[in-house]
Amino acid sequence: MLEYWLWLTGCRGVGLRGLRALLEQFGTPEAVYCAAEQDYPQALRPEGRASLADKELASARQILQQCYRKNIHVLTFQDAAYPNRLKNLDDAPLVLYYQGAFPDFDAEPVIAMVGTRKASVYGLLQAKRLGYELGRYGAIIVSGGAAGIDTMALRGAISSGTAPVAVFACGVDIDYPANNRSLFEDLRAHGCVISELPPGTPPLALGSVVVEAPRKSGALITARHALEQGRDVFTLPGNLGNPTCEGNIQLLKEGAILISEGWDVLQEYTYLYPDLPLRQRPLGAMTLGPQETKDNLVVAETSSNPEKTDTKAVDKQENRAYIDVQEILPQVSPDEAAVLRLLEDGKQPVDRMIDETQLPAGRVLSALTLLEVKGFVKRLPARYYELAKK
Repeated sequence: MLEYWLWLTGCRGVGLRGLRALLEQFGTPEAVYCAAEQDYPQALRPEGRASLADKELASARQILQQCYRKNIHVLTFQDAAYPNRLKNLDDAPLVLYYQGAFPDFDAEPVIAMVGTRKASVYGLLQAKRLGYELGRYGAIIVSGGAAGIDTMALRGAISSGTAPVAVFACGVDIDYPANNRSLFEDLRAHGCVISELPPGTPPLALGSVVVEAPRKSGALITARHALEQGRDVFTLPGNLGNPTCEGNIQLLKEGAILISEGWDVLQEYTYLYPDLPLRQRPLGAMTLGPQETKDNLVVAETSSNPEKTDTKAVDKQENRAYIDVQEILPQVSPDEAAVLRLLEDGKQPVDRMIDETQLPAGRVLSALTLLEVKGFVKRLPARYYELAKK
């Protein structure tokens, strides 16, 4: 019965792999529910053991009532319709909630389309065109439902006649962002919206800030998941050449937003919270006390001195009226040089730089991001850039 599935997925402290191991051991969620405490694996953490010992089904039944009331379907890991492509993943969710017509993911090509929320007119048009063209071939378009590229890809797919899918990072009954409500209604009627979260679950976070991350850190994996789900990812400009900052640079290449202070993050959400500009601002700079430094600083190993710690700050650029493009051309890549030559004529929108350089949009955006990290260009509102000043 579904209530046992919802009870099992609501157990805390077990972990997804632990839940799947329990299913393999007992066969069904009902059998897991009916098992005695001594039957559970000894390796379970105390929190997980206590959660499994709680046999209260009221919360699971309440979720089911919401599903019935809101026409939300529940698909379990053992249902025949559960996609094999998803089932084979180690982190496949045990339960999926959906509204609309659940497609046969195993019978057709599934294409994920994602992109920036602040897209150019060119990007929006291409997303809609590709969504439509791929849909006409029968491909199932999957996206996150965020504003910008995600939205236009799904709208194009809807017009193709092949049902697209939006994967929510909240309950399927939550229209987020709210201005996409009409799109989500269209998807419920002519496609599908899916989530592994119960109905009523709000989006947990609007964005994620990566302060410092090596290339293979867990923070980088989390940030990439956020990007895939259509959430904003922000990062500080890492110190080039420092291994602990390689992840920052990689994220910038993949579409993260460059920041230097807290307001750079919050200004992205003034459309949701209009009073943000009126709130109190920070009063002064923060410092680290000696004990804080001692307790939290990881000593970086070097070949010459294992005790040496790399605390060098991001190099500051020379203070001058405008960056001398001819002087710095030998220091930059060909893509960066092409962008800099255009900016010699004054500030330029991203769309024009893409058109003038005849470079793919991703390469232009990557070049601009790296130039911004190096301090050679400055990002302006409305997707304009200019050469850096003093």
